[in-house]
Amino acid sequence: MSNKPPARKSKPINRHGEPIDIPSMATPRRPQPTTQGNFFGIIFIIAILAGVVWFSLFIFGLGPYRSEETQFKPTLTDIPAINPTASQTQAHTQTPESTFTSTVTTTPTVIPTPTLELRPFIQDGEQEATNIELIRPQLNCGWLVVAGQVWDLQGDPIPGLTLHLFGEIAGFSIDQVRVSGSAPAYGDSGFEFTLEGLVLASRDSLAIQLEDTNGLPLSHTYTIETFEDCQRNLILVNFKKVR
Repeated sequence: MSNKPPARKSKPINRHGEPIDIPSMATPRRPQPTTQGNFFGIIFIIAILAGVVWFSLFIFGLGPYRSEETQFKPTLTDIPAINPTASQTQAHTQTPESTFTSTVTTTPTVIPTPTLELRPFIQDGEQEATNIELIRPQLNCGWLVVAGQVWDLQGDPIPGLTLHLFGEIAGFSIDQVRVSGSAPAYGDSGFEFTLEGLVLASRDSLAIQLEDTNGLPLSHTYTIETFEDCQRNLILVNFKKVR
């Protein structure tokens, strides 16, 4: 074998003896853009868009840059609607669209206090409690006595009128009548009720009333207070005519 290197082809030359470059038939490859460059480009575009949005919000006062006055500016739907043609009576009625309330003041009705009908006789003075033995020595501490007199307009005695004692005391029902003038120990128009064994303290348990012969009331009813005291076992009740 020969050790000579392969002969090199000589390049063609022009007429001036200069070598002529023969263009290669292979298509040259275009440089490919790098992925890193595309990424930073996208970031740059996003930053520009964000800057534009922020600048627009700041200039026009939108989003977080809205002023407090703009945020709480009432709209037409927030303002209560008032009907200008509503009558005075309808103004007191609260509608769902109105926030106004009104209080209607009513004048209290005055109820007159009933007055007692005036009777021909009234109790003369206050009732008096004393010892029965001062007037009726035969009656001792074991007796409760209700007695008195009846007088006319001039203070003269009026006999013949009915005294009615009624009520309940110590579980005993009392319903007795006497006629004025039947107990002269108290005067010409004196009367007397004797209740044995009932010397005890009570209030509003017994009542007395003056009546005519037909049982019609000539006075109002007066309650009697009794005492568990032998020195106050006689209750004096007097009646006086006033018209």
